[in-house]
Amino acid sequence: MQDDEPGTEPSDGAAPPAPGAGATPGPEETYATDGPPGPDRSSAPWAAPAGQGTGSGNGPRRRTRGRVVVYAGVAVLAAGLGTAAAAGLAGTPAAPVTGVSSHQVPGPHNNVGTSGRGSLDKAYVAAQVSPGVVNIDAAIAYSGGTSSEGTGMVISTEGLVLTNNHVINGARTIRMTLATTGQAFSATVAGYDATHDVALLRLDGAARLKIVQVGNSAQVTVGTPVLALGNAEGQGGRPALAEGVISSLKKTISPTDENTGATETLHGMLETDADIVSGDSGGPLANSAGQVIGMDTANASSSQGTSSVLGYAIPIDSALSVAHQIAAGQASATVQIGLPGFLGVLVPQSNSASPRQQAQQQRQQVQQQQQSAGPGAPASPAGDGTAPQGGGCTDDETHTPVPVSIAPVSSGALVDGVLCGTAAASAGIVNGDVITAVNGRAVTAPGSLTSMLSGLPPGTKVTLSWVAVSGQQMRKALSLSAAPAR
Repeated sequence: MQDDEPGTEPSDGAAPPAPGAGATPGPEETYATDGPPGPDRSSAPWAAPAGQGTGSGNGPRRRTRGRVVVYAGVAVLAAGLGTAAAAGLAGTPAAPVTGVSSHQVPGPHNNVGTSGRGSLDKAYVAAQVSPGVVNIDAAIAYSGGTSSEGTGMVISTEGLVLTNNHVINGARTIRMTLATTGQAFSATVAGYDATHDVALLRLDGAARLKIVQVGNSAQVTVGTPVLALGNAEGQGGRPALAEGVISSLKKTISPTDENTGATETLHGMLETDADIVSGDSGGPLANSAGQVIGMDTANASSSQGTSSVLGYAIPIDSALSVAHQIAAGQASATVQIGLPGFLGVLVPQSNSASPRQQAQQQRQQVQQQQQSAGPGAPASPAGDGTAPQGGGCTDDETHTPVPVSIAPVSSGALVDGVLCGTAAASAGIVNGDVITAVNGRAVTAPGSLTSMLSGLPPGTKVTLSWVAVSGQQMRKALSLSAAPAR
């Protein structure tokens, strides 16, 4: 956001719209990693060891005017948007749940670790919640080395973990570490709901784990003392702590993904002045009884008037409602069970019937991106948005230049690239080939290819027809690969 442009305040709402009902995003709402410091981010007694997980309240950060709403996740080596789409992503649209008010079910009042803000005892709450907290490290697939770090909550002794979908969006592999013991696990995706930013993960080989205790978010009131716990700044170790109070209910926000630039709208959020920072996404927001009332999701900073930081959490009732649906295997218009299947080819974002027109449109998009990026930006391998014909597979879908030569066919979906380790790579498809049919049904454009494969789970067998650059007609039966979470 430019310093001379106003931001957009999150809005109050008497009642949130139905799930999935979008609101018009406000101007200039973008990801940010800086802002003025918020309330104390404690490093003792239940935060990380020295140098770990102490959050971002140790010094001032660059200020911006207005209010900037951001996800509270850490992205490392963030990648930009590519110019092609991965064909064959199955599943439904993916994109996000609570506790008892602290004055109704208070914790002990022994004054140890209290800060004078309400009746919350930080040491007591941290001791209750921390054993059920995990640190998440998700390696994002096909993005040139990007990783995402966040937080999760153990909600079953067998290792079901609740977190935000944006923490694992695009992940190929997920590693989790119990915050208090350091025990590490690999994890699989049980399912997700990207519309409501909720994901349910399963720790492989876990048993008899400590779980977080949840309260009733419907009973949370303004002024309730809360404690946010999380993997602040992705530093790992014991959860860092941020104390605050609930400042508003039923907020509507539109945070933006720093990796993709995509903005989504979340309704019914709890607002707090606890200093929720990058890495806290998916972590618990607890009341004074040590019960989780929300899932940390986003933050907003402002320098208008007095400096302040606002944090946002999905009410735990809402998040658990989605988690229970996933655990029961109940897919819906927004809930994806497990990972979707996909073919693994990159195709132009075009509905043109002619592969040559697709290539021309793609080339123009690449040139426009290079011009807008400026003279210092890296150029494509051929300098003009083209790539040598027949190149090998790629692990980076963010850079998909147009093939120099394309198959001699009048309609179909042009292949810009092939992702390594996928069904398409195993079948021998290369950039410049044109896919013409799936199970005997004609593919007329990239959009029809994606539509035909949408909703198919991994392992689904399909018969693919394509024309190679040489003009040879190809036909093979193959099984769809597992796509990254979306």
